[in-house]
Parts: sequence; structure tokens; C-alpha cells
Amino acid sequence: MRKMKKTKWIILALLSLSLVLAACAPSLPPTPSEAEIAQQVASTQQAKATQNSVETLVALVTELSNQPTWTPQPACPVCPTQVVVVPTAATTPNPNEATAQPTTAPTAEAGKKCFQFDFLGDVNYPPGTIVKPGTKFSKTWTVKNTGTCTWSRDYDVVFVGGEAFGSNKRGDITREVVPGDIIEITIDNMTAPQTEGTYYSYWMIAAPDGARVGYGPNQQWGLGIELVVSKN
Repeated sequence: MRKMKKTKWIILALLSLSLVLAACAPSLPPTPSEAEIAQQVASTQQAKATQNSVETLVALVTELSNQPTWTPQPACPVCPTQVVVVPTAATTPNPNEATAQPTTAPTAEAGKKCFQFDFLGDVNYPPGTIVKPGTKFSKTWTVKNTGTCTWSRDYDVVFVGGEAFGSNKRGDITREVVPGDIIEITIDNMTAPQTEGTYYSYWMIAAPDGARVGYGPNQQWGLGIELVVSKN
């Protein structure tokens, strides 16, 4: 009987000790739910993003504060002085005063030379004509007197280069040629060479004083003959 009471007291003592220890032990925090965990993660990310934005803004403000101060510049470094032109008052002509008249009236011939001409075409034997060796022929061109002087019969057509084709190197102006007139001029008694080949001959018009002119922009082009001599 005494032994059972002792055991009972021991059990009670152990229970009391357990209660005391339980009361003194620290309480464990409750396990958070998934929703609470997600909310904490979102709050952490938002705080981090806010911190990054603040750091970026601070860096931008610092960079702008280090820029040099802008100073407005004028539209032109050295502006020219404006010139104001004041129109002069128009004068009323006096009807009693005589108006000066030009002493000579301008003419359509202004700018023309006394001695010049234009080449209008080949009457016969155009360039590249083929003839047999020894062929006798006469060459004729058409020209126009574009100068201001009249050509008398003392003007000639003279040989200036190339192959003379056995001629006397001169042709006659057969009539008077007034400015603007057109004439055919001919070189007679010409003979093709015996040797085959292509031959060229150049002629100009000569004035009585010996001046020679051709046609073209600088009157440097001579009246030409291009003859092909072939046995075929």
C-alpha cells in the first residue's frame, strides 16, 4: 500500500514537471500558407525594383548636374550690317528737251565677218566614192556666202592639203557672190591615182589679198574629197 502511494506521487511529480517545462518552452511560429509565401516574394521583388528605380534616378540627376551650362548663341557669329537701298525719285521727262538718238541703227549683220562661208553639201563624189585607177573627174561643192562682203571673180578655190589629184590646185569663182547667195564651185581636170587606196584632198576659198578661209566654228575646215581607188 505504501509502495503504490509512492508511485502515485512520482507520477504526479513527473506530470507537474512536464507542464512546467511546456510552459517555459518557446512557442514555434505557425507554418505560413502558400498565399502568404507568394505575397512575401512579391513584396520583396517590388521593394527591390523600387530600390533600383531610385538608384537610376539618382544617377541621372548626378549626370545632369555635371553637364555644362548652355548659353544661347546668336543666329550668326558676325552678322553683316544691313544695307538699306533707298530708291531714287523718278524724274519726269521734260517734253521741251530733245531726246538723243543713236547715230547708227543696229543691223542684222552685227557680229558677222566680211569673209566667211558655210558648206551646204557635195554635189557629186560624196565621201567614200569608189573609182577605178586613173579615172578623170571634177569635184563640185555647194557653199553659201555668210559674210558681209561680196565675192568677185577674183576669188578662188585653192588646194591646201592632201592629194591634189593632178589638178592645177586652183578653181575659179565663176560669178559675183553677194552676201547670203549660194553658189556651186568646181575643181576640174582631176585624175584618180593609179595605186589603190583611200585618198583625201582639202580646199579653201581665197580672197584677192591671199586670205584663205574654210567653214566651221573657227573657219578651219576645208572643203574635202574622200576617194577610194580600187580595181574591183
